[in-house]
Amino acid sequence: MSLELVTGPMFSGKTHELIRGLAAAEERGERVAAAKPSFDLDEGWLVSLAGVRRPASPLAGVDDLVALARGRDVVGVDEVQFLAREVVDGLVALADSSVRVLVAGLDLDFLGRPFPGVALLAACAASVSTLTAVCVRCGDVATRSQRLVDGRPAPRTSPLVQLGGGELYEPRCVACHVVPRATRVRAPIA
Repeated sequence: MSLELVTGPMFSGKTHELIRGLAAAEERGERVAAAKPSFDLDEGWLVSLAGVRRPASPLAGVDDLVALARGRDVVGVDEVQFLAREVVDGLVALADSSVRVLVAGLDLDFLGRPFPGVALLAACAASVSTLTAVCVRCGDVATRSQRLVDGRPAPRTSPLVQLGGGELYEPRCVACHVVPRATRVRAPIA
């Protein structure tokens, strides 16, 4: 199996590392393709925070993955946390064939819970690189992505998927990451 996973919080350099790996494969003469979920904001591109860009195909389902991999030696996929289980299974199957698969994505959601598809890929991967960022609060090692609403931690009832960058997310360490408590509903007194 040749499945390599790059994971970590927002602003840790996952996309940059994926683009670097794909460029290195091209330099070795390998046939390379890149993709990302079809609903991502930078349509048609992998874009790192450092400004490095690479063309990418939209990936809506497993049929898109099969078409993308045809005739390729290496397939790279960004934002894998947003992919449906069938596409994640397709990536694993692709890696079991003769295609080298490079994937990047968040390991944890904004509440600090593992993304199921990324956890599955980590369990199947030949290598896992976990990147970190710098906590915007204290400067420590950030392993979490804090979602913000009006500058405050997002409620736990917020949607799991919300696309955005620095206006919606901050890298934080475990100590500075805030997970709002679930609100308790009290039964009215009769």
